[in-house]
Amino acid sequence: MVLMNVVYFWKKYFFQLKHHHFFLLLFSAICIISCNKCSQGKARPIVLVTEPEHVNEEVAKLIETQLNDFDTLKVSVIADANLYAIKQVIEFYKKNNFNPIWTDKGKHLRQSDSLIDLIKNSADYGLISNDYHLGQILKLITSEKDSVTKKYDAVKISEVDILLTDALITLAVHVHKGRLNPESFKREWKGEKLDTNIVDVLNDAVKRNAIRTSIDSLEPAGKQYKALKRGLAKFKMEFKDSNWDGLLKSGMDTLTFNERLKQRLIAGHNYFKDPKISDLSNLEKAIKNFQFQHNLTDDGKIGSLTYKALQQTKQDCIWQIEMNMERWRYYDAPNENKFVWINIPKYEMKVIEQDTLVMRSRVIVGNPKMPTPLLKSTIRYFIIYPYWTVPYSIVTKEILPKLKRDTSYLNREHFDVLDRNNKLVDTLVNWNRYKVNFFPFTLRQRIGEDNSLGILKFNFNNKYGVYLHDTNNHKLFSKDLRALSHGCIRLEKSVDFAEYLIRDDSLKYTVDQLQIDLSKPVQKYIYLKRPIPIYVNYFTIEADENNKLFYFMDVYMRDEKMLKELYGK
Repeated sequence: MVLMNVVYFWKKYFFQLKHHHFFLLLFSAICIISCNKCSQGKARPIVLVTEPEHVNEEVAKLIETQLNDFDTLKVSVIADANLYAIKQVIEFYKKNNFNPIWTDKGKHLRQSDSLIDLIKNSADYGLISNDYHLGQILKLITSEKDSVTKKYDAVKISEVDILLTDALITLAVHVHKGRLNPESFKREWKGEKLDTNIVDVLNDAVKRNAIRTSIDSLEPAGKQYKALKRGLAKFKMEFKDSNWDGLLKSGMDTLTFNERLKQRLIAGHNYFKDPKISDLSNLEKAIKNFQFQHNLTDDGKIGSLTYKALQQTKQDCIWQIEMNMERWRYYDAPNENKFVWINIPKYEMKVIEQDTLVMRSRVIVGNPKMPTPLLKSTIRYFIIYPYWTVPYSIVTKEILPKLKRDTSYLNREHFDVLDRNNKLVDTLVNWNRYKVNFFPFTLRQRIGEDNSLGILKFNFNNKYGVYLHDTNNHKLFSKDLRALSHGCIRLEKSVDFAEYLIRDDSLKYTVDQLQIDLSKPVQKYIYLKRPIPIYVNYFTIEADENNKLFYFMDVYMRDEKMLKELYGK
């Protein structure tokens, strides 16, 4: 009909033209334009309603038609906005006979206002309001009723309704299970991975106008998530009148740099002037406060790691809190009464029992090229005086080149050579004959205090072949940057940990017996009466019981990948 009207218009005004080829050219152009529009999908209908009593009926028809169309399309778009939760949106409306959810007779209900307010404040949950169609929703709402004719635009009302429903479900899924795949760091829809029927929960919440309460109930239950959420609110309140950028020192003399440093530390609430001491001492004290908050040696000096931490802006801090809240959504918080917790960026192991910290130890984790994997398992036994069977990759890439230069390396480092039958090789070996893809031997380091695993090894089942162990080089625990291993986790207080593990088995194996066994280099397996769960995770920020935030280095650049995907940075 539109095409016929256009053709009629041009025929009426150009029939008198003698050059008929002009008309044919014009007609062809119109056909091409019209076909192009047809290829883009259905034209957007116009449905204007005069009487409020008829609005719901028209809107319901439009919603049902639109959602039926979506059922057959790969892409679901409303008002230029992609819908995320289309499957759940369709289910939601089917439960409500496709009636409008957020309006009645063209007027927005209190539930609509509550949801829009929640979306505007989604940053309270560490989320981004633009992920929930806020701009499109507000724009459509302003034109739902024509200011001149006073008629209701049923199409726009239906579009707002669908967008609000999609926003609610998407927000709920994001709060409950997060937005990213924890391995690829790419956005991933997790609407099918929920622990509850989200449509039933939210449908009930809308009817009771208890939307925020329902969303809050879907948040992670872990104490640390809740502490980070409170910490985020406290951070924004504490620094609402303060701002800072990264601190650069190129092209500055010492006095200028110190003044910039002072202002940066004042802005971050690390500098508190004490009139009893000098300006330089005040500055040193403020640096120590900053270092303590960033898990660095508090020596009051601007070393490379402290300087790197000072590059973080106020917005960087907010993003870091939000990204760690995100992590808690796809890592289940421990629900056992007793467990081992290792946080890689903090280089720390904690033992928690009945919500109480009973032990803490520094750890050394995998280097960035051979990172320690994130995992959950159970420690069932430990070995006193373990052998170290060297992984093939370490043998061929690191040890073999040393053997070719110095054959005495094996004896000096207490290694045995085993053949393919696990038999000792006594004869001299010409190491120059072997290479990365041809090495028919196993290297095993003998037990003793010089063994790279130290005198204790704690085993737990995992597909990565990693474990906890002591070390023969305890000096490395004094370093701030302790991503130094090939992937396994070295434990500073390994003896204390072993004593803790056997304390419930005093009748069968006592602490005194452990000390006797540690005094003589004889291998022994100790099976635990009560195996203990172990969690190895990655969090670059923690909040204490007072909602004070502590920051850790992003040693594996996982924050950086999340930052790019979530914020485009």
